[in-house]
Amino acid sequence: MLRKKQELISPAFPHFICEIKEKKEQIIMKRLLVCNLPNIPNRRYRKENILPIINCQIDSLLTLGWDKKNILLLTNFEHNFMDVRAIKINFNKQCLTGSKLWAAQYIFKNGLCEEMLWAGDLDLWMSVYFDEPEILDVGLSTYSNAKKLNGGNIFWNPKSIDIIDNIIKTIEQRNNQKEEPAINEILKSDEYKKRVTILNTTWNCGCSGFYPRFLRANKPIKCVHLNINNRLAWETHTLSRDGMGVRSVSKQLEHILRKYFPNLATKLSPEGEKRSVELRTKHLNKIYIN
Repeated sequence: MLRKKQELISPAFPHFICEIKEKKEQIIMKRLLVCNLPNIPNRRYRKENILPIINCQIDSLLTLGWDKKNILLLTNFEHNFMDVRAIKINFNKQCLTGSKLWAAQYIFKNGLCEEMLWAGDLDLWMSVYFDEPEILDVGLSTYSNAKKLNGGNIFWNPKSIDIIDNIIKTIEQRNNQKEEPAINEILKSDEYKKRVTILNTTWNCGCSGFYPRFLRANKPIKCVHLNINNRLAWETHTLSRDGMGVRSVSKQLEHILRKYFPNLATKLSPEGEKRSVELRTKHLNKIYIN
């Protein structure tokens, strides 16, 4: 693909050089969005709370240049938004946070994707346009400690189906309620580790350890892991709760988010202001290794 490149110095961190790419071709990988609502809804997983997030995700992807045929929405209920119609399937009853694994398995085994599959959480947002990452069979980032693999955003090539099968088998055999222990065990094993690409944190910049993850990330940030209904998360990603004058959410993404969530804060809360001073002192006294 031909790209017109421009180097941009980050005003917050002059030592970072960001490569800006002008879109020339349509993205061909598939974006997988998954919603597996429990039989007994809790506050976080109520349908009325989830639907605005799904709709905002679809609108955001279309705005950033995706073709609707490349957005795969798998749910356990009927839904259609902006001509992206949900594929209703019978989901796993255990390990609800790992439903993306069962969805990816379904997608590949039913021939719905012959390209790379981007399987990110519903609160994982595309902040700027990007091409498919260069990976082996699997690509994912780490948490801020750079040791634990983060299962919240994974890129799968079709030939990775045996790995997905093995992770699901491990979860089911152990009756795990969380998927990341199995993901870390399988992907770090001698059998599979040579097929895994560890991606830069720009592909999954979340709230836990935000500042070190932001520092290590190639700019501009590509994927923002942001629970839009969490005030602390919003302040961290957009309002410099860390006190370092940085933000991960692009202005374009913020515009779309505010369209669906108009009550998002425009300034730090009093508690956030106090915390930003504390965190700035902490960060300035600590040496981060890039």
